[in-house]
Amino acid sequence: MTFVVVGNDAGGSEILCAFVKENFTQASWHIFAQDSSPMQIIAQRESLHVNPIKNIKNQLENLPFDALLFATGWQEEPEREFVEFAKNHNIASFAFLDHWSNYRERFGFPEKNWKKNLPDFTVTHDKKSLQLAKELALPSPIAVENFYLKKIVQDTKVQKKLSTLLFLGEPTDKVAKAHYNDENYWGFTQYTALEMICDNFEKFECASLSIRLHPSEKSSAYKKILKKYPHIKSCINEASVFELSAQIMQAKMIIGFDTMALYIAAHLNKALVSFLPSQKREFLLPLPKSHQISKLSQLKKFHLQPLHLKEENFGIDFASFKQLIKEFK
Repeated sequence: MTFVVVGNDAGGSEILCAFVKENFTQASWHIFAQDSSPMQIIAQRESLHVNPIKNIKNQLENLPFDALLFATGWQEEPEREFVEFAKNHNIASFAFLDHWSNYRERFGFPEKNWKKNLPDFTVTHDKKSLQLAKELALPSPIAVENFYLKKIVQDTKVQKKLSTLLFLGEPTDKVAKAHYNDENYWGFTQYTALEMICDNFEKFECASLSIRLHPSEKSSAYKKILKKYPHIKSCINEASVFELSAQIMQAKMIIGFDTMALYIAAHLNKALVSFLPSQKREFLLPLPKSHQISKLSQLKKFHLQPLHLKEENFGIDFASFKQLIKEFK
């Protein structure tokens, strides 16, 4: 069986590439990505061959394949033309969701005719994401194991622990602007949240602050804020330079909004909180409600202790996945 795989944003690309690696010998894989995109960088890191996206129609017409696997995101949308081709040729398409937010928006909602971008199958990775996909009536939700998360948990080594608070950056302003045409739609941005954290830094009982940039972020605005807090020892790290699990393991505590990295930290048994200073944004990460706070005045001593989540196998195996494609035809 032959698969075409395409993605762009980092989150979905990590999950897709991990899925390909796990099942590499059981099928034929053709990965497509734009030059210098997160998908290209991640696939090459995993020693997976990548075809640069050029003339999509010509590339696919010369490549007979059984199914399309694609990641969703909000930055670039190279998958849209692949989905259109698959539908026109009655080829099964699978959208791999990597998060718990803006599911319909990833396909163009609320734009007119957004449903044309939907897949034949919606791939989720845990009970909450499966439930959300069903509630939103996305096409044929299924679940497969999150091999990216599994590999991080298995490969993580004990690191020298530092007394550091790790802030996981997210381009909240850009996402709000893209979806709602208002950078401050949720009533906060990553920058105003950082100011709140710095104003309450003593509550975390940490000696220093480390900011991990999202792959799409620049450091300049963060630096401007940190200059207002010279008493806080701080540093800013690019995601492409510092390995995620190592940085998480070195930190004493982790704070973020609803990034996948925060969910990974929970599976690595780290002290953490999901912080959303907003009345317009839901807590979507599958974390205990006790570790979801909207005000830093809600921070308690138990938040400074490790959180232990139980691991569970979830989703269909690859044989069942391939059977769906056979039945689709």
